Amino acid sequence: MLATATAQAEVAEHYRDADGALGIAQGPAAVAIRTALTARTRNCTGMDFKPIRCALADNAINADVHYSSADADSRKLAFVSVRWQSDQTGNAVEAKGLVFVAEPGVPFRLLGETNLIGESVREVIFERQRITYATGYLRGGDSRSETTGRRRYEVPLNADGIGPVAIQRTGFGATVTAKPSTQPDEALQLVKRLYEAGEDYAGLFGAASAKNGLFSPGLALAIREATQLSRRCPIYDGDPRLGGAQGAGGPIRMRYDQPNRQDGADHRTVTVTAAQAEAPDAISRTRVTLIKTAVGWRIDDLATEGAHAYGTALSSGIARCRSRAR
Repeated sequence: MLATATAQAEVAEHYRDADGALGIAQGPAAVAIRTALTARTRNCTGMDFKPIRCALADNAINADVHYSSADADSRKLAFVSVRWQSDQTGNAVEAKGLVFVAEPGVPFRLLGETNLIGESVREVIFERQRITYATGYLRGGDSRSETTGRRRYEVPLNADGIGPVAIQRTGFGATVTAKPSTQPDEALQLVKRLYEAGEDYAGLFGAASAKNGLFSPGLALAIREATQLSRRCPIYDGDPRLGGAQGAGGPIRMRYDQPNRQDGADHRTVTVTAAQAEAPDAISRTRVTLIKTAVGWRIDDLATEGAHAYGTALSSGIARCRSRAR
């Protein structure tokens, strides 16, 4: 079964079409790939600005297909990436990913399709229940034609389909540097929990947040006061992990800052580089301050580049709201 099989990491075959898509209809999945690429099942815009039905192959710019080696159950996978334009009157380019699977004794079939992120697909790795790939992304000062960033994404595999593309969120430990000796894992796991909470604002910042073990007593008290006053006046609307902008994605990297003279065994600072879920090419860096309490590490404040620290924003908002009520 797809849910339990393990694909080999290496790529067995790779075909590329630099001027279209049908050139990748090669290898054992050629028939299934051609059928999917030529099916006129998509909503497009013609040169006369009228809606038409089209196929990926009609407006494709380029395409790739990567095959996995057969796994222990002789199952094989084919991962197709296509860059194409649904609107021939514009210049917007979309990226589609299609995954094909062949069980023992059965021809390749389309397992699922998803939207890809990135201008190109390279370094494809077939893993247990997912396919990962690398692509470039814009860093500060880059031109759109020359990106210097590099990021990995994953396509989840299920027994009956594939999931949406997401930033690869594993391997935090491999990217941690300047590791301190006082319970580093507990502090990093706390920060990781904050980012993995997604948009559970009620659980993170609501009245019950003091019980979830993430925040220091001082920060938890400020959150409770701000929550109680939120119906009277807006104090802070958003997610502190991105300086008030909602849609935090997973951390790309977490690292300990070098201790300064004020830091001791009871204080740690972690810099988190994260992507926005709604705009993966945009990243933010947040400095998370942690303190050691009687029950373990707790987050004491967060400060994102270009924004006020979370604790400062709460305190200012509380004071402003209380002054208006007088």
